[in-house]
Amino acid sequence: MTRRKLPGELALGRRTLLRGVAAGSAVALALPTLEAMLNDNGTALADGGEIPRRLLTWMWGNGCRLDKWTPATEGPSYALTEELAPLASVKSELTLLTGFRNNVAGRRGHHDGMAGLWSCHPFIQLDPMGAPYASKFGGPTFDQLVADIIGNDTYYRSLQIGVTKRFEANQGPTLQTMSHRGPDQPLAMERDPQALYDKLFMSFTPTDDPAAGVRTKALDAVLLDAQRLKKRVGVTDATRIDAHLESIFQLQKQILAIPASCELPPKPDVAPYNPDDSEPLWEIHAAMSELVALAFSCDLCRVVSLMFTGASGGQQFHMLPPSAFPEFPGATDHSLSDHHQVSHMNNEYEKTFIHRSVIFSMQNLAYLLERLRDVPDGDGTLLDNCAVMAASDVNEALSHGWVDMPILVAGGAGGRLKRGVGHYRSASDEPIHDISLAVAKSVLPFPEDINELGGSDGNYNGLTTTPSPAIYNG
Repeated sequence: MTRRKLPGELALGRRTLLRGVAAGSAVALALPTLEAMLNDNGTALADGGEIPRRLLTWMWGNGCRLDKWTPATEGPSYALTEELAPLASVKSELTLLTGFRNNVAGRRGHHDGMAGLWSCHPFIQLDPMGAPYASKFGGPTFDQLVADIIGNDTYYRSLQIGVTKRFEANQGPTLQTMSHRGPDQPLAMERDPQALYDKLFMSFTPTDDPAAGVRTKALDAVLLDAQRLKKRVGVTDATRIDAHLESIFQLQKQILAIPASCELPPKPDVAPYNPDDSEPLWEIHAAMSELVALAFSCDLCRVVSLMFTGASGGQQFHMLPPSAFPEFPGATDHSLSDHHQVSHMNNEYEKTFIHRSVIFSMQNLAYLLERLRDVPDGDGTLLDNCAVMAASDVNEALSHGWVDMPILVAGGAGGRLKRGVGHYRSASDEPIHDISLAVAKSVLPFPEDINELGGSDGNYNGLTTTPSPAIYNG
């Protein structure tokens, strides 16, 4: 709980920046939410405005193993399955949603899933021009509808982030990115942590000197202003300023330790980060997770989409060599294989490989949620004020199924999302689009600003006006 401010103690605006000069250029660094920016109860900003709500959409590609994913029981006391076990530390923050149906599906599995989850519009088929298939979104994604409402109050309207570079790039924009302004406006994802770091915090670096030394000096330049500010705020705020600066310094070190990414080649499956052609998925996602937490905490952005691995993507899981599967002696080495191709092999070893890749994906999701949970925000945490929707494009890649797709919702969205639901299983094939609408509405200052999502085309109808009552507190 935020303490009551002392008489005459400094009150800060939410847009307060630390300022300085580096290499002859003015520099500025955003601050996290401090007590001095809040009312005495920590439940609102000092000027009476609401604590910002944030939206984060996160995905992994090619589904799960339903027999290893779906719990046997419902409610808050359900037992975590093998694929959900990595989320144990954030179980109380999660709602697991099973038994839902994608109503825009029936033409092309991975394309159906991307369109159904993130836009609720049927996709528009394109000339594949030699590829197996191609499509574009039939309408805007819901994160962009949200960004139109809450994104204008921040420096960045929205951020689109990716981890693997081995996404499917030859089947149209549907599989390339999660965020679309409309059918012909896909938003490219930033897949380089250093570039995203520079975008968020180092935009003031002189363009003629992009060296790390100048970036470090830019951070050093705000320290004097930070020391001055610490003398004018309470002990808790001073400690938080120190922790904020330290987190940025540590993040810079972490990013600089990651091998530089190469230029995006024509074929994603030959886009290595490391000399051995493997991608450091954990390290890159961890860096991106830190950046998301910082961007939210500093209110630089309130809407983020993050693609961990792609739909029908060729991502590799180098951390799963044959030695990780002693129960399959002499097994083929799939650690550098195309993940989508492996997902269509119906042998027990390959199914186990996919199962372990889902476990690894959930370990990464858990790390992101833990970071959001651990950052104070108002009288709660960032996760308390976030709506997070995590999902995959199909239920199982082998079948391209569109019923019972794996979907998780986390966070409280400032009280708009129900907590303590645990596992909710639909008994009537409720549409996944109701989940998307509930998540979208939950982060708006006025939920009635979005009353419907999606659209229809022939037999494919994703239009919804009903936010899922399983999760929505409206």
